[in-house]
Amino acid sequence: MKKLLLAVLVLIGLQTQAQITCDSITTTYINISPTSIEVTTNSMNLGVQWPMHSWDLYEGCQNALLTYYDTTVNTIIPLPSPNLVDTFVLCNWSDYGAAPYSCYSCDTFAWNNSNWNLLSIMQQPYFCCDSISYWTDQGQGLFVGLDTTGIVHNPDSMTVSWQVCNANMCYVGDGMNAFFGQIVTTDTIKVGYDVYIYENGVLEICSIEEWLIFDQNSYTWVLLNMITTSLPGFVIEEDGVRWWNNQIYDLQGKELNEIPVGKLYIRNQKLYITR
Repeated sequence: MKKLLLAVLVLIGLQTQAQITCDSITTTYINISPTSIEVTTNSMNLGVQWPMHSWDLYEGCQNALLTYYDTTVNTIIPLPSPNLVDTFVLCNWSDYGAAPYSCYSCDTFAWNNSNWNLLSIMQQPYFCCDSISYWTDQGQGLFVGLDTTGIVHNPDSMTVSWQVCNANMCYVGDGMNAFFGQIVTTDTIKVGYDVYIYENGVLEICSIEEWLIFDQNSYTWVLLNMITTSLPGFVIEEDGVRWWNNQIYDLQGKELNEIPVGKLYIRNQKLYITR
């Protein structure tokens, strides 16, 4: 009897795993909204022992970064803000340790017509605005230029329009590079561009607007939210409540005697601008 039981156990141990291929795995998008996507997969129900699964979301186009993952089979995944990236990649990863092999399939979504759409069903070509960036120089007067080294593929033509604003006025420029001699390093500025990309009669527009300030430490223009200033003007009570003295400061932390006009200033740890 013991020999018979042992033989049965051996036969069970030698049973062949369910024969599937990666093509057997499906990804289903039930609902797609500007802020979330509901997904499900059959990868955990194919009869293979010890399966593992993950949804992996990568924000951006070229050199995308993994920003979210979820091991739930049926789940709702939060999506990135279209103000920050215009594409993301969602991957269905399934690992079958007993087989053994793993499967990895990905879909690219692009922001189009006020919602996220599968890139594979959108009208091609799609250029991915995330692959375009710009540079600035390091001195008085502002040189700006478009960096297209990471662009997905080569368009037929590109037209670039720039707009740079300081506290007093906005200035416009055209071309891959532009110079704004009115800008000085004491300004807080807004840099924006519209890039018109043409290929095979299809037009795409990539736009951006960002606030910049000149960092005296690195001697470069940087995003305003990259400047961290330690400000005086408050005490921390024992109950954890912060009381402010309502003083105002510039972006370098210098106390001001009056509210500046047309320039950003800080009061009670918040940014303000008075026109």
